[in-house]
Amino acid sequence: MESTHNKIMAWLVVLIASMFFFYEFIQMNMFNSLALSFEESFHLSAMQVGLVSAFYFLSDSILLYPTGFVLDRFSSRKMIILGMIMCIAGTLLIAEASNSWFLVAARFLAGMSSAFCLLSILRLAAQWFPSHRMGQVTGIVVTLGMLGGTFSQVPLTMLIEAQGWREALKDVAWIGVALLFLMIWLVKDAPEHRRFAALQTDSGQNKIDFWHSLKLLAKNKNNWLVGMYICTMNLPIMILAGLFGSQFMQQAYGFSAIQASTISMMIFVGTIVGSSIFGFLSDYFGSRRVPMLSAAAISFLVFAVIMYGPHLGYLSYISLFFALGFFTSSQIIGYPVTQESNRSVLVGSALGFVSVLIMGLPALLQPLTGWLMQVSWSGQTQNGAAIYSLCDYQHGLMVLLIGFVISIICAWVLPETYGHKIP
Repeated sequence: MESTHNKIMAWLVVLIASMFFFYEFIQMNMFNSLALSFEESFHLSAMQVGLVSAFYFLSDSILLYPTGFVLDRFSSRKMIILGMIMCIAGTLLIAEASNSWFLVAARFLAGMSSAFCLLSILRLAAQWFPSHRMGQVTGIVVTLGMLGGTFSQVPLTMLIEAQGWREALKDVAWIGVALLFLMIWLVKDAPEHRRFAALQTDSGQNKIDFWHSLKLLAKNKNNWLVGMYICTMNLPIMILAGLFGSQFMQQAYGFSAIQASTISMMIFVGTIVGSSIFGFLSDYFGSRRVPMLSAAAISFLVFAVIMYGPHLGYLSYISLFFALGFFTSSQIIGYPVTQESNRSVLVGSALGFVSVLIMGLPALLQPLTGWLMQVSWSGQTQNGAAIYSLCDYQHGLMVLLIGFVISIICAWVLPETYGHKIP
């Protein structure tokens, strides 16, 4: 039986560590608020903005599996602190960018820091919490990350309108510095004698080399299915809330910048609510597959209404984007499924392997979405920024509908783990 002190310590460590995910999610999704500013400042098209944003996911996906491999052997605390420092540096470099190539380099650095983020937090949580609690814990971690996504929408848009995008990003960097000192003070690895998921450096644990662990993970079909499920259910955040959502609402439906940002932000609000609920229900009923499958089907229907339904009012789109975030938040169940489908000493490597799929596909789909929007673009511009029609957005964002079909198939084929870890 865990002592009250151990329970409090476990929650304190993981919650403070989750502030890294909060901050990283600001970095990941702030292009939704910055896209028009970048188009005007650097004379970029939608495809070019998508390419710049995609460099974040490119560097992230390159480093994810090696990072997961390292996390099975070294301190999660040190990785969190290192990643946070890199993320702050990336924010400052973007604020000082003088041309689009400088912007690409800064975005690439920010993506490198992301490789350390969710993996190190979940690896740390797996040390402090037993497997049957990880659905709830993962839900809370993701909830805190979504709060960062929420900040990257309306609050950041208001900062940008008040003082310009460069000064706004410098303010974001100072927030990161404050969080960094908090992490240095409070985040720590679990003592070896009470770790629920051991490290390969712990006594009695056998080391598994890089290529052998990769082979073991690649042979496990659950890793492929879970990775594709989480990735496709994440696309509304990666492509809509994180890049084109505000533009879509402004240009296709005529909402103001603040209204459009608020609508887009509701994806994060829905995810905040849904992550904890789906995590709790999945642990409580001991089922992973059923909520994953149901939520994927409903997400498909909700997004189809957003894209192809009749023109609706402000509150209706608020509700629809909230519902989209709520049901796509079921993707958080995939993380405990990954941990339950792999050996304890491979938890970090398994999360890294799955995350390559999760973050690698957006690196392709963000510029692809921008390119699809440009295919039927009329050439209309305003203040140096392209103006796209509803038809253009429907053409580009159809990648999300295709993604939901893939998520339904993955959840249908995925075996049920019932919340139990393999030996």
